[in-house]
Amino acid sequence: MFEVKEFPDFSWSLTRHKVVLDCQRKYGYDYYVSHNGWLKYNVAPIAQHAYRLKKLQHLPMFFGKIVHELIEETIKEIMYTHTLPSANSLVERARKMLNDAYITSKYQYDTWAAKPNKHNMFFDIYYHGELNKEAVSVYQGRLASIFENFLNSHTVQELMTKGQQLDIKPPEQFRFIMIDDVKVFLVMDLLYQDVETGQWVIVDWKTGKSSEADRQQLALYAYYLQEKMDVPLEDILVRNEYLLANNHVETTLELFDIENLLYIFSQSTQYMKQFQADVLTNEPYELEAFAQTEFVEKCDKCNYKEICLK
Repeated sequence: MFEVKEFPDFSWSLTRHKVVLDCQRKYGYDYYVSHNGWLKYNVAPIAQHAYRLKKLQHLPMFFGKIVHELIEETIKEIMYTHTLPSANSLVERARKMLNDAYITSKYQYDTWAAKPNKHNMFFDIYYHGELNKEAVSVYQGRLASIFENFLNSHTVQELMTKGQQLDIKPPEQFRFIMIDDVKVFLVMDLLYQDVETGQWVIVDWKTGKSSEADRQQLALYAYYLQEKMDVPLEDILVRNEYLLANNHVETTLELFDIENLLYIFSQSTQYMKQFQADVLTNEPYELEAFAQTEFVEKCDKCNYKEICLK
């Protein structure tokens, strides 16, 4: 049963880690001020306002989100029917999702404001009244190649050719693991095991460029398998599928990768706990304790700029 709490539970994720390093004030809005903002009654207006702003969609992130949704649906189709949709059908579905989000953003403000977790609002439309036409053209132009590359990817070809030899695990929206009594959230794109060799494969789909954080993310997933399912590290293969560049990078991780991840977790949680006025309830200090970023050029793209910059 869902319990309404005055303060959020303290938890950790790589996303949360990146936010607090990027801007303490944004971290405060994301994880404290917006808490309970989805409630209709007995909640401060600032929480509702911050929660709406938290849900604003930036076009690159929304693009990645719908690609991942369609990939997840396609993986299920492979699991149950061993068939693949056409790239054109995926492109058309993605375009419809983009168009629907545009219509809601442009013409249905009240619908979104009432339930911002159920409907979409683009950041650019909220703040500027329209999407950037050049950006729209870029992302629309990527759809065909993204889905063609996905259907021809190393992972999809392996799923189709090995068939019953692979045990594909149903995707779960929320996986978590406890580390030092802290709940750590993670979401794996794809996890399967080769039942003949015993090897486990973790796949992460990327719609943008590679980054140094990609390996940390895969290390967290591998650590989850180690701790939750007692899988030896040497039996885990991790793979990034870069759909824009049309290549994949796979490797087995070393003990150093896990140790580095746990070090980042330890340092990051200590850093986050400086904002707790009460470590038992996770009550935060006042918002002024969360410093605004020194890189003011980032503020123009921040969801919270209409309340933060005041």
